[in-house]
Amino acid sequence: MKRVYLSLFFAYLFAIGAQAQTPTATPPATTPGNVSRVTYFDVLPGKTAEFTTFLRTNTKPILDEQVKQGLIVGYGYFTKPTSDGPGDWDLGVVVTYKNYADAIDFNAERGAKFDAISLKHYGTAEARTKANDSLNALRTVTSSMLVRGLTLNPMPK
Repeated sequence: MKRVYLSLFFAYLFAIGAQAQTPTATPPATTPGNVSRVTYFDVLPGKTAEFTTFLRTNTKPILDEQVKQGLIVGYGYFTKPTSDGPGDWDLGVVVTYKNYADAIDFNAERGAKFDAISLKHYGTAEARTKANDSLNALRTVTSSMLVRGLTLNPMPK
C-alpha cells in the first residue's frame, strides 16, 4: 500500500513538473497604443492667415487646457505641401487620447469637462456658437477618422 501512495505521490510531482515546463503562449505581435482623431481641413482660398489665427487664439488654448486636465494626451497640426485638386485637404489636426473609450465615449461627466473648458474660454455659449460659425466660413472638413498607434513587439527567441 505504501508503494501505491508513493507511486501516486511521484506521479503527481512529475505531472506538476511537466506542467511547469509547458511553453508559455506566444506573445502578441503588437501592443496597442494611444488613439487619435485625425481631421483634415480644406482651408478656403485666401483664408489661411485667418484660419491659423483662429487656431492660435481659440483652439490652441482650449486644447492646452484639455491636456492640462488630462482629458487628452496631446495634439498637433500638420500640413500637406501638395494638392490632389480642388477640395483636397491642406491642413490637419491630430488630437490624441489614452484609448478608444476616451476618444469616443463622452459621458455626461467627461462632456461637462470639455464644455466647461470651452465656455470658460469663450465666456458664453452664444460667443462659442458665433466663433464656430466664423470658423466654418474659413475651412471645410474633408475627413475625420480615428486611428490607433501600434508598437511592434520583438520577435520571440
